[in-house]
Amino acid sequence: MRLQLALLLVSATAHAQVVDREAGEGEVKSSLAMYADSDKTTVVTTVVDGSVRLPQPVIINAHALVDAVSSASVDVVSAATSRFTENRVELGTAAQIGFSQASEGSIGYTHSGENDWQSHAIELGYSHDLAHKNAKLSIGYGFTRNDVGRAHDPTFERLLDVQGAQVGLSQIVGVKTLVTLAYTLAYASGYQGSPYRFITSPTFSAPESPPESRTRHAITARVLHMIGRANTIDAQYRFYLDDWGILSHTVELAYTRELAAAWSLRIRARGYRQHEASFYQETYAMPMRYMTEDRELSTFWDAMGGVKLGYTGDSWDLEAKADAIVYRFDDYARLRGRVAIVSGLGATWRW
Repeated sequence: MRLQLALLLVSATAHAQVVDREAGEGEVKSSLAMYADSDKTTVVTTVVDGSVRLPQPVIINAHALVDAVSSASVDVVSAATSRFTENRVELGTAAQIGFSQASEGSIGYTHSGENDWQSHAIELGYSHDLAHKNAKLSIGYGFTRNDVGRAHDPTFERLLDVQGAQVGLSQIVGVKTLVTLAYTLAYASGYQGSPYRFITSPTFSAPESPPESRTRHAITARVLHMIGRANTIDAQYRFYLDDWGILSHTVELAYTRELAAAWSLRIRARGYRQHEASFYQETYAMPMRYMTEDRELSTFWDAMGGVKLGYTGDSWDLEAKADAIVYRFDDYARLRGRVAIVSGLGATWRW
């Protein structure tokens, strides 16, 4: 029973604890995912991630990610471009440092780049076990500097700085239940629009102009509950609001069944509902200080359902998954809805 509870607690955290690994232990993960939707957008994502435990109580991690994007979506066509194709490359490294049997810290750096966007991000974290490892308190901070450009326009240069902090608490409740609560605060300052998006109306045309500052709040609650030894229920709810007037709710429910011979099956569903930004309008009759036609700032909802089949061996893990997502936009005339399929394959080698 104690092992089951420990597995629950590990599943609610991002990394394995440094003290739980022997020197030289490590793993390499690789995955290939594809996103395709009815709005003529496809994204192929390749990720390789590796980590190793050093002789000291330190785990070093490094990852590489490549997104290959091709789109002829409504947004792209409305910007007088028939289709665009580009690659985004992300490289990152991080270190987990064990301070004691009960506490550890982390530090990481990530660089992401494409033809009109460059970003540099740092992350700091600290976690501490409480109540004889029946609870975990974690805090984190991140800062990202984004350099925004416009393809074929060397005169367009903008900055966007984003920083955020999170505090979370995971607590074992009862025999087979784990509850996690987290609060996230983020602040963005700088250019937050798209250099390719313009407001068009019968009387005027102008670049979109959202506010240059944005404060975001999010509260997330998660409950994991084991039924017997082979079934896990994972329920999550997220409440979000910001000073742009956006308010959203996200609900997700997943069921995982441990099958015979190290196989597992997960079924999950998610729903999302968002209220529009206060300055968003489907059309503008006259120029205003703040304007946007970004559908991601409109009122919309989406629903997702999917399955994942996984295999856990002595040194190899394999998984295959597929999700279907339906979007509906209440006040975006150019696109009232879309359907997307996300599929992926992954493999992990441990030693």
